[in-house]
Amino acid sequence: MSGAFINVLRAIAGVLAPFTESSASGTLKWDGKDYTPADSGLSDVMAAKWWGMITVLAGILETQTTPLTAEQKNYLDRLLFGGMGSLNDLVLDEQGLGPPAVQANQELNRLRKELFDAFQLI
Repeated sequence: MSGAFINVLRAIAGVLAPFTESSASGTLKWDGKDYTPADSGLSDVMAAKWWGMITVLAGILETQTTPLTAEQKNYLDRLLFGGMGSLNDLVLDEQGLGPPAVQANQELNRLRKELFDAFQLI
């Protein structure tokens, strides 16, 4: 499986990650060693959905030792690049989430193009 494709999937998940949890100001989170202040912010249901799907997808594809089948390619094409409901359709609510969503949407647009290019090579 193409490492470039998986790397872009992981980069997209990284862009979405800050929008997957909501924390009130002053909330603490466990970082593995200590409780540290959590980033305050608003969550986005679709960002959380796509973060989970992309994270699992990248993990599955990483362990696949054979080339993708035609059925798998068709599924990925529809899931990621198809019409309504695909990853291409995901836009974070800039009005509700503020400037971080504006920047994230720009990065998502760039990464989706990169993902499509990497997909064409698998």
